[in-house]
Amino acid sequence: MVVLTWLVWLGYYVAIVSVLIGATWTVVLYVAGSRYIQDWREHPPGDESAYLWAFMVPALNEAVTIADSVARLRAVEATNKIIIVINDGSDDNTGEVLERIGGSDLIIHTRVAPNARKGKAAALDDAYQFLLHDLLSREAYHNWTPEQVIVGIVDADGRLATTAPAHVGRHFDNPRVGGVQVNVRIYNRSSYLTRMQQLEFEVFGGLYQAGRSRWGAAFMGGNGQFNRLAALESVANDEGPWSHYLTEDQELGLRLLSRGWFGEQEAFTHVDQQGLNSLRRLYKQRTRWMQGNLQVFGSLRRLNAHHLLGIRRIDALISLFLPVLTLIVGVAVMAGLILWAGFGYPFLPVSNLWLTAVMVLLALGPVSLGVLVVARGRGWRGVFASLKAFAPYMVYIWVMWPVAFLGFYRLLRGKQGWVKTAREPLAK
Repeated sequence: MVVLTWLVWLGYYVAIVSVLIGATWTVVLYVAGSRYIQDWREHPPGDESAYLWAFMVPALNEAVTIADSVARLRAVEATNKIIIVINDGSDDNTGEVLERIGGSDLIIHTRVAPNARKGKAAALDDAYQFLLHDLLSREAYHNWTPEQVIVGIVDADGRLATTAPAHVGRHFDNPRVGGVQVNVRIYNRSSYLTRMQQLEFEVFGGLYQAGRSRWGAAFMGGNGQFNRLAALESVANDEGPWSHYLTEDQELGLRLLSRGWFGEQEAFTHVDQQGLNSLRRLYKQRTRWMQGNLQVFGSLRRLNAHHLLGIRRIDALISLFLPVLTLIVGVAVMAGLILWAGFGYPFLPVSNLWLTAVMVLLALGPVSLGVLVVARGRGWRGVFASLKAFAPYMVYIWVMWPVAFLGFYRLLRGKQGWVKTAREPLAK
């Protein structure tokens, strides 16, 4: 019993410290993000014509959504743009759809076996080499410098806002900015799951990303990311800038920061994408993301870069630790409940009132504070909206918690492969 008592106390302190770190940093990011958003609210849109916008769209069996995505990219207001769709060995009729909608503004970059279907990063790296060594050497584009070329990644279900380049371009007017991420929204918010995914992305962009942007430390987030070609060149290896991580976008953002580039969030434009109405599919997707986050956690050595100093280094460190903190808090809650309910062993050897308070603190956790973004700038109406969102969001967080364990389990087993999430038919 002595050993068990010591383990309980150790688990308690580790869990409480994890919660306090997460909660404190959440408040810091909320305040920093509010100031950052206010600063950019007063900043005029940029001159998008100063840049060449190269949109890359990875497409593996995307016949359901690819025509819609390309049509929306064609409507994007960019004076100078290239649309590159990467047909990554599709065996549905993605190729036929692309040929049918083809035009002079659409470049279809087809990958075939044995090089195709090696992951999103491999497809993007191949398109990067094609852009760098083929397209930009053509007469129409050879006058553009790497500092002026902006590479945007839009998923095949993505719907980029038409005015996005003007909003994103103003960030790149600062030569130190290497990457910009726009807000991600869910366009098929027809169920509880998709509405919670929308809130989840709102929290990620409006809290974590906006806060980190205050000191130029925002990560890239996949769909809707924009990177200066010069920044990509600075971190590229022989294959290209994207690595073979399951969250290649996050790892790219870390490498950009370690090379001295700034990463920022654009809070006033967005890209819409499909949400998942199937819990099983959502689990698969988020398990992959969690495993990728844990993979990037293994890159802590990059934080020793001399470009990452002060609060930028602290922020990057906490950002990488967040998945680990999630595991710790989740395990602590489960263990505490089992010991309490099944064996009558309190999580703390104190009164039940304290025990209840501790369990509530752990159960709510710092993630729940994310609903504060719903209230930002809306006065009392925002406060009520935040309170209304709190309970459904907490349920969603705990429904999704098992993906933390599943991702960790896959990492321990050395599993690297993943099955691409199927798209849902578009509403007519």
